[in-house]
Amino acid sequence: MQRPFKYLLTLVLLAFATGPMLLSASAASGGKNGTLRWRPGKIRIAVSSSLLKQTSNLKSDSDVLGALQRSLLTWERAANISFESASSETQNVSPSGNNGDGVSLITIAQTPENLLLFAKNPDETAATTRVFFDKMGFITEADIVLNPYQQFSTDGNFGSFDLESTLTHEIGHLLGLDHSAVLGSTMFENYGKNGVYGLQNFAPRTLSEIDISSVRARYGAPASNNKCCGAINGKLLANNGKAAANTAVWAENIKTGKVHAETFSNSDGKFEFSGLSSGVYKLFAQMPGTSTKAFSLNHVGDVAVSRGNTAALTKTLGGKPNDFELQYVGFNGQLSGLAVPVNTGKAYTIYLGGKNLDSKNISFRFGSSFLSITPNSIISHDFGADLSVVSFELRVDPKAPIGEYSIFADSAAGGIGAVVGAIAVRGFLNPLSTIDIGDN
Repeated sequence: MQRPFKYLLTLVLLAFATGPMLLSASAASGGKNGTLRWRPGKIRIAVSSSLLKQTSNLKSDSDVLGALQRSLLTWERAANISFESASSETQNVSPSGNNGDGVSLITIAQTPENLLLFAKNPDETAATTRVFFDKMGFITEADIVLNPYQQFSTDGNFGSFDLESTLTHEIGHLLGLDHSAVLGSTMFENYGKNGVYGLQNFAPRTLSEIDISSVRARYGAPASNNKCCGAINGKLLANNGKAAANTAVWAENIKTGKVHAETFSNSDGKFEFSGLSSGVYKLFAQMPGTSTKAFSLNHVGDVAVSRGNTAALTKTLGGKPNDFELQYVGFNGQLSGLAVPVNTGKAYTIYLGGKNLDSKNISFRFGSSFLSITPNSIISHDFGADLSVVSFELRVDPKAPIGEYSIFADSAAGGIGAVVGAIAVRGFLNPLSTIDIGDN
């Protein structure tokens, strides 16, 4: 069910991955991840006593219960769901199979059963979630295991995983959500320990618009929200008339430029976005992977979405293959596959790494008026023969909304590409700005 991602390359610090969502079901036909959801009513969570005791895995002054309650509340505010939690002396998650024990447990206990889940990658996985569901695709149990080999904290201690970020991600799996391909989303399949980019990794505590639309597609919006939800159904065709399968598609709000949804087209070239708030969205598509693309980035179209309605469109994709490749984004002299968290009213030096990136032949832009690039700031860097790297100075407007924004690249030869959700505007402090632009 997952798009595998075994490791994440950085040039200075390694970013760690969350484990896959492990699925156990009584019938394989119920395993379509887009339909997994809980039945209406309270979702009951059991908190293992292993999380409430002092252990070597939890920094001594960590606010464990506070982190858990904030994580649950974050998802409750996003969708029509409600949690109920209670402590439990249970230590082990249910073994794989058709039926669990009916208890949705969160644990970090160092038991043989729990340790076995991390036997293959004890140093590269923060946590994993096992989901049980019935023939109808309703979740009956979901167990979260924090990696007993790792250390967690709530104060941003470098070298540890942020507990609240990890729990927020894994609770998304508990709700039935798959990984996202958007870098700045909470459900992105990889995230770093505190210290990547020289920053505390608090960004995943905040749900992206992609996370919100995904959970609302399953559970609906909170009752107080009268602008949600609508949907978009589309089909992508190659210029030979055949289906454009496995193509990355995403939607950006036309007013803000924030990324609100993403997916991949299926074997028939079809895709669907659900759980969208009312508004107008600009849709883009590009082939994932290497520079041997069949076409460069395409603007699929602008689509108006309204509550209770489904908009439809079909697009034939075209254009020449890209002459460059965007592989990594970076900050503070480091390259990674993680979004760069930034603050409003500040300027930052952003790096991009890949193939055939030359400051003389490439330019960058954003689909948002709230983000801009300082003129004449694009510089080439030497990161070795196998990787070309450029940087530019990003300026974030003081009024920029919290959210994820894509970086678009244009080459002199006509190629177009993007790193979707590479910039994450957040309220958490990133002090490593080049200047304070204030209200200028």
